[in-house]
Amino acid sequence: MNMKKYVLAFFLCFISITPILAQRDHIDISNYILCINSYAESSPWSNRMISTVSEYVQKNPKLALYAEHMNTLMIDNDTILGEFKNMISQKYEHHRPRLLILLGNPSLLLRDEYRELWGDIPIVLCSEEKFIGPKDTYIYKQPVTQAERVPISQLADPYNLVLLYSNLYLRENIQLISHIIPDMKKFIFIGDEREVNQTNNQEIQTKLKTINPNIEYQYITPQKMTTNQLLDSLYHVDPNTTGILFASWFYKTTFAGNTSLVTNAHKLIVTTTAPIFTLNMADITEENGGMIGGYTYDQKHYNQQLIHTISEILTGKPAREIPFYMPSDGAPIINYTILLRKGFSPSMCPPNTHFLNKPLGFWKQNKYFIMGTLSFMILLAIVFFYRIHSLNSIKKAQQKEIDAMTNYKNLVNNMPILYMQEEVLADKNGIPVELIYRNVNAHFEKNFFRKEEVVGKKASEIFPESMPDFLHFTQIALSENKVITFPYYFKKIDTFYDIVLKANRQNNMIDVFCLNSTELHKAQQKLSTINNKLAMSLDVANIVPWKWDLRSKTILCDINKPIELSTQGKDVAEEQLAVPDYHYFSKIFKEDRKRVEQAYQNLIDGHSEKVKEEYRVVSTQKGFHRIEWVEAQAAVETRDENGKPLTLVGSSLVITERKKMEMELINAKNLGGTERTG
Repeated sequence: MNMKKYVLAFFLCFISITPILAQRDHIDISNYILCINSYAESSPWSNRMISTVSEYVQKNPKLALYAEHMNTLMIDNDTILGEFKNMISQKYEHHRPRLLILLGNPSLLLRDEYRELWGDIPIVLCSEEKFIGPKDTYIYKQPVTQAERVPISQLADPYNLVLLYSNLYLRENIQLISHIIPDMKKFIFIGDEREVNQTNNQEIQTKLKTINPNIEYQYITPQKMTTNQLLDSLYHVDPNTTGILFASWFYKTTFAGNTSLVTNAHKLIVTTTAPIFTLNMADITEENGGMIGGYTYDQKHYNQQLIHTISEILTGKPAREIPFYMPSDGAPIINYTILLRKGFSPSMCPPNTHFLNKPLGFWKQNKYFIMGTLSFMILLAIVFFYRIHSLNSIKKAQQKEIDAMTNYKNLVNNMPILYMQEEVLADKNGIPVELIYRNVNAHFEKNFFRKEEVVGKKASEIFPESMPDFLHFTQIALSENKVITFPYYFKKIDTFYDIVLKANRQNNMIDVFCLNSTELHKAQQKLSTINNKLAMSLDVANIVPWKWDLRSKTILCDINKPIELSTQGKDVAEEQLAVPDYHYFSKIFKEDRKRVEQAYQNLIDGHSEKVKEEYRVVSTQKGFHRIEWVEAQAAVETRDENGKPLTLVGSSLVITERKKMEMELINAKNLGGTERTG
């Protein structure tokens, strides 16, 4: 898929660029990148590079890309090379490129001409070799010997150059073929007459002698064999003992006096059963290309490095300062489909092999379905468990409610009160006219009738004497929607009840609670009798009890005729029984008032524990003023947390008659003593 994208981008590039080159002899655009390809424009290796740069340039509308193709196979003398140099000079002399990209070492032959034309122009070299050989080796298609090789690193500084090494991994490819074909007896290298293949031919021979000197070696080129002859020879090879490494199959042909370059004839050789490996990644990626595979670097990473290098140079960094890129991620790349077609098993490949076009395994094919199914099952399980948890929670809540109702029922049954649930029957005006028993508790059964005897019966049949009172208060409870409490005396059994009615208007039911309050009523009656007797005794003794609230400064009397509070001959009204204390003391005779006030103050201050004073009070009866003698006693009733008195209690006793008798006795005694003296 990536190669298809590269090829498409490449042709788009040339659709936009080539017509301009054909119509003009020079370039008018100043902001551009120039790419010089050593090989034919259909070369897969250089195509990939140009496509990568084209995609990058398309993202910058102010930047252009131009490409020129040397077609090295067509250059076989200095004259043709000179013509190519003159074409470059004439077309690009007016505007210097921002950057020069050279694909393959032959394009580096004109390095001095580039400097003469454009000065210290930055150069990015993409090459399958780390060295440069003499010019004649490229023109006359000769191998570069070890002695003739000049490392590219020596050209970096003087020519402002950076190398991106496109390693062919010759040794690793030989080892890969030997691994897959362990019984290999013959090794065939297929390549055209370009310098790079001539040099690789010598390299392979040397490496084969190192690995296994007994392997027969054959180098096939278009000079030695036609395409048809190549096909015939491949049809007769033994695939179990022959390893084939393919590089390229470009050659010149002349027809009608015209020389052309044939570039795609090699595609015919894939129809054979021979196990063919390749140095070109593009040949591997084609699903039906016929090439088993090869050992190569990560093409995507190489492309990224190329774009990164271009970006650095365009931002102003000299090419000579950028480190060379040497791929370190080489690995066996095998076309899974072709491997099987050629009769080999994937198990015969090295452990680190990357397979292309390999059918997805069961997991990869179905992982989304499996993951979706598992997710659905997990979700379903979560929902299921949540449902179970919810049902358990509801069940527990229901059980708690049942337990609560049971406890409530037991509570009601075990309470020492009568409970009756009755349905209310009303007339057309909504006035209750009858009550129907629907439930009773155990206490009711114990005191009156069994449940079976009353449930469903009318209340008028069970307790007819109570119906008027119960219907009256039931009407109030229903109409006002509130709890009603009232006392009721059951004369038949001489029992008092405190009745509580709670109505439910929605279902016309009423709950009746009856608390036996007979003892309370009898106690209240006894208390009332005792209070009456006490009041009579106090009234006979003419004793008036009172209570003095020191905080509100009011005095409260228990009967309504205290002599101290009488005013203008009128009885004291009920609401006048609580009066200010100053009003109480204002009725005390002036000569006694200060003494009485001081006695009470001593009690309040804690100087005494009790007050007992006799004093005179001025009262008005029937319009006449008279003086009455009063004996008052008092003590502290309550105190605060600091011990300060809050209330005093006491009594007042009218002793006027007693005082008269005392005065009469004193006078009689004094009179008797006078007579004896005389």
